[in-house]
Amino acid sequence: MPTRTCYVQSFQWALGMAEMDLQDGAKKQPDFSFVDNNSDLLPEENTFPTTIFEVAYSEALRKLSVDCSRFIACSVGRGLLAIGIDIKNDSDNRLKTVRCSKWELVSIDLIKAWPPTDGVYGGQQLDTLYRSDAHAKDEAGDLVCPPATSFYCISQVGSEENQAIYAFHAKQVESFLVGYNLVE
Repeated sequence: MPTRTCYVQSFQWALGMAEMDLQDGAKKQPDFSFVDNNSDLLPEENTFPTTIFEVAYSEALRKLSVDCSRFIACSVGRGLLAIGIDIKNDSDNRLKTVRCSKWELVSIDLIKAWPPTDGVYGGQQLDTLYRSDAHAKDEAGDLVCPPATSFYCISQVGSEENQAIYAFHAKQVESFLVGYNLVE
């Protein structure tokens, strides 16, 4: 029996630095972004980027992790991939290191009863970005913590007669050093 190969064609186009309104009230303008026209989004939502790039040149790595995760967790499932690029210079302003991180939407949980009184989401508010890695409780206690590696945002989706509440989880799935002491 002959085999048939099917190809799905997907086009991505660059949005550049389009401003996005996120569920937590933040207005975010990524350094660069793409839209995938073959996504499962409704046509009117197909202008929201599915992939963004954030570059940290003068900002802290902690802020870069928040920016990447916010794009995914607070986009109601529209943002799927964030690439963070952290550039560090030495004291002579020469390129020292470049670290890349890859953030993805890793899960979406349906929350059946709102507001939940216990469990993971007990006491949480809608449309707020929450740190969810091993250091989440340390950060709440104002301790010095490494940059976060996972976050979630709880959002209401749909109209009043057909609404549901979901927790969208973003996670740093990969981080790697691109260069070290690049300038001799």
